[in-house]
Amino acid sequence: MPYFDPDRGASLRTAFDALVADLSDVTATTMFGCPSYRADGTLFAVLVTDGVALTRLPDDRRGALAEQFETGPFDANGRTVTKWVQVAVDDVDELEQLRPYVVASYESALVG
Repeated sequence: MPYFDPDRGASLRTAFDALVADLSDVTATTMFGCPSYRADGTLFAVLVTDGVALTRLPDDRRGALAEQFETGPFDANGRTVTKWVQVAVDDVDELEQLRPYVVASYESALVG
């Protein structure tokens, strides 16, 4: 099963692109067959069909994120990536509430 279905995830991708449009040095690529976002070359977010994986979210922000959203680790073909936190997004309108965490992952990516 692919991580990102381009038909089912189209509205999420469009909304996420808009969410990060004002962040500088962001480029979109494809990784694991998913839209992936880099800040000055460092990965900070990966879209999955029904959510977003934040790859650089600081540990001190994870608790607050888990209080607001359903979260879990990213699973890459049976290999769990515990440093990445995957967030379920049921409705693209939720992205605005997710924005502070996306920005935190982006900022962590910028500082390496």
